[in-house]
Amino acid sequence: MVCCAVMAALFGALLRPWWRRNALAWRPDGEPAAGVVRARVKSVGYAVAGLAFAVRNEANMRIHCVAATVAVAAGILLRIDANEWRWLILAIALVLAGEALNTAIEQTCDAIGGRSEPIRHAKDAAAGGVLVSAVAAAMIGLCIFAPHIVAAWHGSPVALTLCGAY
Repeated sequence: MVCCAVMAALFGALLRPWWRRNALAWRPDGEPAAGVVRARVKSVGYAVAGLAFAVRNEANMRIHCVAATVAVAAGILLRIDANEWRWLILAIALVLAGEALNTAIEQTCDAIGGRSEPIRHAKDAAAGGVLVSAVAAAMIGLCIFAPHIVAAWHGSPVALTLCGAY
């Protein structure tokens, strides 16, 4: 897998049109950005616009954003430690990134058009990837929050062997 990625990167670097000075020159909105900083700011703007598109147009992205907000609020209320925050942030980021990639794949498949079986399989596989990341995030959330909730319920920490917490 890594070998294929390295080969693809090298192949892409060899075939890159070196005469084009700006990587954003293909954008239809006019002149390329002057300067490196301005180009990066513009690039971040496009990324934010893409995330906003996903939130506006995908119900699942909105569901994931609400779940992330609830998880962050629960983390604040339960006073989880720094290590648990790291896992929680990673889980939230992976689910939101997966949903954004799923949206991109769905939009690309819709632009290609047709209801062919390969296009349907591509969309299903992308949705399956988001499902895997969401289930993993739920398991991470269970391991983080269950010991805190049980401790609050019983008044003292209780051993939870699944999560390795006491």
